[in-house]
Amino acid sequence: MAKLNSCFQRLFVFFNLLFAIVGGVIIGLGLLGQFGYNDSTSEFENQTKGFLVMYLVGGITMAMSLLGAYGAHGGKRIPLIVFLAACFICCFGLLRLAVPTAMYRSEMKQIVEAKFREVLPLNEASTDVRQFTERIQLNLKCCGLFSYTDWGNNVPDSCLCQGEEDQMEGTCLNIQYRTCFPILEGYLAKALDIVLGVFFGFAALALLGAVMSAVLLAQLRSSTVAVPVVFSVSSHPSTFDFSSHPPKYSKLYNEPEKPEK
Repeated sequence: MAKLNSCFQRLFVFFNLLFAIVGGVIIGLGLLGQFGYNDSTSEFENQTKGFLVMYLVGGITMAMSLLGAYGAHGGKRIPLIVFLAACFICCFGLLRLAVPTAMYRSEMKQIVEAKFREVLPLNEASTDVRQFTERIQLNLKCCGLFSYTDWGNNVPDSCLCQGEEDQMEGTCLNIQYRTCFPILEGYLAKALDIVLGVFFGFAALALLGAVMSAVLLAQLRSSTVAVPVVFSVSSHPSTFDFSSHPPKYSKLYNEPEKPEK
């Protein structure tokens, strides 16, 4: 194994092991979420795709981190080169997603609003859409996506007060509820901010990992440079001098031959 800066090497190994744990946590959260949404409706949900993305991201994070830790710990050049390339690819991919999303963040409201308006009127929507909307109304104390008239003449019980407690707390006013879309919009904006923060954060860490890997590769290269060997030939037969250190000045010259008497 080539010699490396032990302090920097341990730091790089710790950095990668920490992200291997993060990858495992992402996979664990995906498993918990999948078990938690087993009874959810099929409309308005892309849970399966979302969980697959979490498994993919967690698996790639773990694989990259373990590869980098192995390369740094063993002083292996090829794993470090692969880790370096993977970090640059991940950084570029994350920025490719995050930058356009941040630029068009203000337009997301219009896109989401258009998607919600496609299911109106709610009384004519599918059963899954109606059940999903009613759960939102019960949890957020709201009625209709944009107005209670979204339900037409069939306003559901979820728009009405559910008991004296709601009426006493002032959270329910029979039909005069606040609409659900502004509340959902606020939650979606916060979720988008979190996602952008994660994307930019992981991109920065991937770039940091690439830089650290490049430093280790440079150390490996400098530590494996061959030491010049000086070969000195003496005037006497069968006399050779090998040295791994620079020779003295006097050794650069052959001894003069003594005249025969």
